[in-house]
This record gives sequence, structure tokens and C-alpha cells, in this order.
Amino acid sequence: MNNAVTVATFTSNFDMKFFLFKEMLDEAGIKFMVVNEITSTVDGVFAGSPTNMGIEIRVLEEKLEEATQILDSIK
Repeated sequence: MNNAVTVATFTSNFDMKFFLFKEMLDEAGIKFMVVNEITSTVDGVFAGSPTNMGIEIRVLEEKLEEATQILDSIK
């Protein structure tokens, strides 16, 4: 089954590692999705949204190991 799993969480969409990781995933041909980018950026606008909500990058389970290796290379 192709479940999407979170491979990384960032606190800001201005984090350079966030941009670099997305670019490296693109270059490797790994499809990904970004979750909570808008909500965490407009912190406080949405009533009831947690202020510690992180921006998640998710990949398919089958690509998790490869994506983790890419993430480890930029830490």
C-alpha cells in the first residue's frame, strides 16, 4: 500500500533546510507533499489552530529510506 509518511518537520517555511530538502527530493525524482505550510505560516489567524504546528514533508513509504538519506546529508 502506498501510504504517505512524514519524513521531516520544520518550524518555518523560511528555513533554508526546508527549501534545500524539497529541492533535493525533486532532483532525486521523489514525489512529496507539504502539510501545514499555510496554516503554520499564518500563526494565530485560525482560531483553535495550535501554535506549535510544524510544516511536514511527507513521502510514500517506499521512498522513506531514500528520503531519509537525503535529509541526513543536509543536517
